[in-house]
Parts: sequence; C-alpha cells; structure tokens
Amino acid sequence: MTTSFPLAPGFPAAQTTSPDGDWLLGQLREVLDLTSRAAVRRLDPAFWQPRPGSTFRDELANTEVDVHGAPWGPQEPTMAFEMAQLSMLAVEDYLTGIRKLLEPPFPPPAPKLGSAVLCRSALESAGFAFWLMDPQLTVRQRVARTYLVLWDENKTALKNAKAGAPPNIAQAQADLSTLITRIDDLGLARAPKPLSVSGETLPSKTERVTALLAGKVSGGHEVVYSLYSAVAHGEMTGILSRRLAGGWTITPRQLTQNVELAVVAFGQLQQRLCLGGMGSAPDEVANQLWEHNVGRRLLAVRRRLA
Repeated sequence: MTTSFPLAPGFPAAQTTSPDGDWLLGQLREVLDLTSRAAVRRLDPAFWQPRPGSTFRDELANTEVDVHGAPWGPQEPTMAFEMAQLSMLAVEDYLTGIRKLLEPPFPPPAPKLGSAVLCRSALESAGFAFWLMDPQLTVRQRVARTYLVLWDENKTALKNAKAGAPPNIAQAQADLSTLITRIDDLGLARAPKPLSVSGETLPSKTERVTALLAGKVSGGHEVVYSLYSAVAHGEMTGILSRRLAGGWTITPRQLTQNVELAVVAFGQLQQRLCLGGMGSAPDEVANQLWEHNVGRRLLAVRRRLA
C-alpha cells in the first residue's frame, strides 16, 4: 500500500516561516483525531478475530505438538496477537497524548519537546508489533519471537528484583524458570548468548523502527530515531534541536513531522495486521478513507509550509 501522505524530506529543517498558527494546529489536531478514532476501531475485539483462510487464522489451527506429544493449539499463537493488541492500545494512547499538546496558540505555550517524546514511543510500540506480526513468519517463528520477548523481559525482571527484598528475587527466579521450562516443553531450541529462541533473535529498537518506516521515509531512519531518542533522554543534541535564533521554539515543520511520523507508525501497523488476516479484508475501505482524509489535510499543511 502506498500512502497518500509521504513524509516531507529532510530532518529537522528549522524554519521561521509559519502558516497561521491556529490553522496549522487545527489541521494537525484533525489528523490526530482521525487516526485516534481509526486506532480505537482497531481495538474492537472483533478486529482481532482472524479472517478465514488468512495467515493468522491458519496459525490458530496449527498442527504443532510439544515434546510430550500434546498439541500447541490456538493458545500459543494467540499470545502474539494479544501482545500486538497491547501495542495498538499504546499507539492510540500516544496519539491522544500528542493531540492534547496541540492546543493553540502556536508556538508558545505549546510544549517544545513533548510531542517528539510521544512520537518516539508510538514508533517503538508500532515497531515492536510490526516485527512480531510479520505475515511471512511461520507459526513456529512467531511463537518463538513471543517467548523470546518474554524471556528477555523475565531476565530483566530478575535483575531488577535483585535490588529488592529476597521474596521478590525468589518469585522472579521462579517465573523465569517456569518460562524456560515452557520453552523447552514446546520443543523450541534456545541459547543464552546471544539470546535466541528457535533461531530468532531480538532486533534493536532502532532496527525495528527502521523496518517500520522503510518506504515511508527517504532514508535516514537511524537519524530520525536517534534525534527523537536524544530528546527523550535529555541529551543536548535533542534539546538544542528546538533552539532557534537564540530562543526556544518548535517550528511548524518540526511539529508537523512529529505528527506525520506518529500517524505513519499507526498506518504501517494497521496495514500489516490487515494483510496477515485481521479485519474484514487485506485493504479495507475504512483504511482507504482514513488515508484519504489524513493525506488531504497533511498535503494542505505541506503546501503552506513550502
């Protein structure tokens, strides 16, 4: 699917020229409202029931068995679907957060850094689910990725517990041992260094975001993500990106790009889920209407910024 709203080239072009501030914020708020409503529709339980004949539906009917001969059943692949649903929930929440930062007047007192931080979070949440829900995966690969994530997070939980009380350490260790036993029972090979399950390894957040944005941003994925990470972590490179002519501001172009990237994050995840089998069709009319309405508004903004 080719979106109707390709991102403006360059990052970040600090320019003092501005369309009418209230008009700009109004257009961007409408873009985010449209996208948040689309995301809420994707949280409907009916959306997460895979279509007959689709990749995801076939995974629920898998014929895999564990080392004891017991069928995997639908439970194992369903965990990946649930993780992706939580990621969609997070993306919608970040979109709502960005929307709340876009109240007039512009530029001050609009926050200078907040929307970039929320945009980064939307990219990371969508990037994770985009990686997990790749329709090209086999059910075994998807389940392996699910348990790989759980293994990594349980290891982190144990590490954090060791700074606390002994009962917390014991519980975290028991949880990790239970998980490892389950991985072994499913017949999934694992290795501790580097962490892998059935040959699947964890990509970095940058790699996941790069894959999410591939084809939507003309190169420089690492640069985009790096700058947003610098803003989120309070690094001088990120903070100084909001300094212009001796003052602190966020330019119309920077603000627009924050919104565009967050919207693309949702669109890419929505597309992947529909292609794999969620929703009523691989390319729903609702998706096309959303793209048209969002694209029309962003195009109007981009023309005023030119």
